[in-house]
Amino acid sequence: MKIIKTLSIVLAASMTIALSSCSPVRPIPKETQVEYTPQVIAVVGDFGVGDKNERAVAKLVAKHNPDFVVTTGDNVYKKGKSYDQLVGKYYPQPLVPATGNHDYLLGIKRFDSYFGTTAETRNYIYHAASGVDFFILDSDAGVRSWDARQDQWNWLVRAVGKSTANFKVVVLHHPPYSSSTKHGSTKKYQWAYRSMGVDLVLSGHDHDYERIVRDGLNYVVDGAGGAKLYKCKSKDKLVEGSLGCHKTFGALFIYANKTELQGVFRTPSGKILDTFTIRQGNN
Repeated sequence: MKIIKTLSIVLAASMTIALSSCSPVRPIPKETQVEYTPQVIAVVGDFGVGDKNERAVAKLVAKHNPDFVVTTGDNVYKKGKSYDQLVGKYYPQPLVPATGNHDYLLGIKRFDSYFGTTAETRNYIYHAASGVDFFILDSDAGVRSWDARQDQWNWLVRAVGKSTANFKVVVLHHPPYSSSTKHGSTKKYQWAYRSMGVDLVLSGHDHDYERIVRDGLNYVVDGAGGAKLYKCKSKDKLVEGSLGCHKTFGALFIYANKTELQGVFRTPSGKILDTFTIRQGNN
């Protein structure tokens, strides 16, 4: 399986993935407060365990029929199990994956073989038909190497600056901010995203759901795709700007048109735990 298997892929020097066709405009659920959107986008993270919890989140995702699924890394956890067994079996949708530390621990070449990436193209851009650019960062390489991280910073500043998308979303595995008791915030990736022109930052690594607002920018930790959940810090110890840390499984759904992007986080039972709206030009 390759990244976005039903779409055309361009992995050139610019590290850009291009969408070859547009999906039809469709009405979306009332709670999104966006009249129309060309696509439904799902986001899952820390999911490749091959058990009932991954299955429950995958069923939730399938129910909402996304055009593609963005992953925030840790696509596989089990040694001896293939990506097809832990990813493809549950997510037949086109995928836009980020790497995670477990992808590295279990052999990053397996990730490359399955998704069609290389060491040079694990940082890339995905241009969605809905006018959203996703900037995928290989943060596990970045936390281990200052040089790799500096190259990512330089690339991201240039790439976001050149983007003409309505919304610009950064995706990386390690959360810049997190209230989990397990990993917590990743200072190495506490960059000035808003000044770059970024509208939203998505991450995983900590197995929970949390949304943090810092300097007017939404940071979402979505590591709730199926792996064993982690505890959150007590309410009085949450990171600055946290709107709540939730020890629960689920998936984030993104709906965007020319003027608004809305996120809706749902649990496997269908309960809406969080919603947020980002308006074009507010950055």
